[in-house]
Amino acid sequence: MTSIAKMFQFHFLSNVLGNHKKTVCAAVLLAMLAPSIAACQEDPNAPAAETKHHKDKDKDKDKDKDKDKDKDKDANTTGTGQPATGAADGDTSKKDKKKDKDANADKSGVPGKAAHDHEASPTEVSWLITMHGVDGQPQEIIAVNGLGQIKGPGTGPVPNGPAGAAPHDLRGMAILPDQSVLAVNAFMKDSRILHFGAPDANNVRAYMNDFAKQGPANPAMLHSYAIAMSPDGDVYVSNQDTNTVTRYGGFGRATPGAPLPHPESLAGFGNLPAGVFIANSQVSPVGLSAVRGMCFGPDGYLYVADRDGSRVSSYDRKTGERVKIVMNEANGLKKPIQVTFTEDGKSLFVGDDETEQVLRLDMDSGLCSVFIPRGTAGLKAPSALVVSAKWLYVGSRLTKEILRFDIATGKPDSKPYVTLPDHPEFLLHVIPPVDPDKK
Repeated sequence: MTSIAKMFQFHFLSNVLGNHKKTVCAAVLLAMLAPSIAACQEDPNAPAAETKHHKDKDKDKDKDKDKDKDKDKDANTTGTGQPATGAADGDTSKKDKKKDKDANADKSGVPGKAAHDHEASPTEVSWLITMHGVDGQPQEIIAVNGLGQIKGPGTGPVPNGPAGAAPHDLRGMAILPDQSVLAVNAFMKDSRILHFGAPDANNVRAYMNDFAKQGPANPAMLHSYAIAMSPDGDVYVSNQDTNTVTRYGGFGRATPGAPLPHPESLAGFGNLPAGVFIANSQVSPVGLSAVRGMCFGPDGYLYVADRDGSRVSSYDRKTGERVKIVMNEANGLKKPIQVTFTEDGKSLFVGDDETEQVLRLDMDSGLCSVFIPRGTAGLKAPSALVVSAKWLYVGSRLTKEILRFDIATGKPDSKPYVTLPDHPEFLLHVIPPVDPDKK
């Protein structure tokens, strides 16, 4: 439009200069056209034609703005968002920052957004870990971020129990929909399930109450070990000194934490303690000899490790019947400790305390194989087992480490994921994966 206006202006002026008789008319017409010609030439709102010169000029402006922003950031903060302590904190180049960011993303082990609906950062607290502890000394559940760095206590103080200092012998944990956490206080003289609230601004969960505890109304809860949440929200607990699995009403019931009635499969076994879901082998032929870890499978059954029975069995949570022995000595299993499923439910992992390896059961074919051979990556006495994204996380009790292995290949990561001050017992992932329907 600008070129056309110029051409019209030149042609018109030429005619005016060549014809004196039309001078007055030309002057009037020019006066009428002048605003339009000027608007075509100088309208600040009209889109300018993009030339290489314009593009380069815009890029230079953007670069200058980015440099100014980077200078402001470096002047005020370090790369971790904390006040800068020296000039070296701001010397990292953009290229190095990108490398660090990529490395952190690979180490996060966080499959998606956090429960508070933002992209989960590798520096956020992603894990809670319980450790074996020292007799007579109170313990803590420690918090670990997605990079495998210990961030400090993950839970607040707990009131002393009947045996003194608490918590004492912390073991299994479970996360609830409101982000509060249940944790086993396993000490035989103070067996109870502790309830901690959602994390505060410092990622510490305050003690709320005892969800359930051992006593005259709940005598089978003695030296508890693992905890599992059923699909319908009830709470199942394995108890080492009574070799039972007991179950309690979830938070959707009128009295959360109250022992639930015995299943119909135990109807003919006499006067059992309140809440017993699976009896011990002295009471029932399908009972447990030395119960340890357990988890619910994709089929809704409860899968239970019986260490001294050298087997993992599935139980129907509605009837209490043993559905199947899914793994035993015929599969090379000796002393199963903990169990977990892959996220798609197609594989069951079992840690073996005697062979010091991790077995993998294909749920479709029934084929059992050694997934982590003895001694791989320094694994010694496997404990905690958790699947998250592409990794199987494994507690190595005697080396005080959390290791991780690629589920597709079985290859270990290049170094331990977490190095701990004590023997790991259980690992809980507290940042859940994204709901695919909400992406």
